[in-house]
Amino acid sequence: MRGGAAARRYAKALIDLARRDGIIVEIGAQLQQYQALLQANTNLQKALENPGVDIQVKTSIMTTIFERTQPAPLLSNFLLLLMYKGRLPQLDAICTHYARMASDELRRVVAQVTTAVEMDAQQRQVVTQKIAAATQKDVQLEAHVDPTLIGGLVVRVNNVILDGSVRGQLTRMRKALIGG
Repeated sequence: MRGGAAARRYAKALIDLARRDGIIVEIGAQLQQYQALLQANTNLQKALENPGVDIQVKTSIMTTIFERTQPAPLLSNFLLLLMYKGRLPQLDAICTHYARMASDELRRVVAQVTTAVEMDAQQRQVVTQKIAAATQKDVQLEAHVDPTLIGGLVVRVNNVILDGSVRGQLTRMRKALIGG
């Protein structure tokens, strides 16, 4: 990740200010919208990131966008600061760090659960409750289907993977029998 340390510092500063104002969720949502706006409009992104474009022109462009989209003053000031400091190319990294910090702050976690067949509502609820009990956080469940698992499930929370699938069990048994 390019500029990872700087992106982390900018994200930390933004979340500290958002916490102060009690708008962590709103700032996160708006930040993602602006990230998507720049990704969808590559010419706009290139113009704002181009050091050859006068800062007054960039400011005028950003001000026009802000007038139409009405972001929180904290976010508009933050995005202008990124532009003035030449950090707009790091917006993706900043968004990633902000999202991670916001999840920690709000005690939320995304759990990716892969099963061999689609889970019904009751199964989803049971899995969500078990993950919530284990992590002591609110859980957002992302369910995926992979028929090659044969049965069981694979749970990924952050960088921890728990493989309770039949395929995983067979692989572990095979390694044990082979001696590897």
